[in-house]
Amino acid sequence: MDKEKLSTQALVFGILSIVATSTGLLGIIFGAIGKSKAKAFAAANDGVLVGKAKVGKILSTLGFVFGIIAFVCVILVVVLCIANPEFRQALSAEYGL
Repeated sequence: MDKEKLSTQALVFGILSIVATSTGLLGIIFGAIGKSKAKAFAAANDGVLVGKAKVGKILSTLGFVFGIIAFVCVILVVVLCIANPEFRQALSAEYGL
């Protein structure tokens, strides 16, 4: 694949991973794709990351890490809410569960 396309794709997926970090899973997915595109660019460019590919890898890594943090936080909140007896009573009273 063309090096210019790979660097652009790495940057786009890096930006998408940052934007989608609040969803958790999409941030992780886009971050992983962006990192793989940057790695492919580096392989095609004698192991050197420059320009858009370098920024894309940085953004993808940040999006990946923040996506994992967001996903863990969501799971933690859900588990804590379910484990809370007052929450379960309020949920049962409100929705008849």
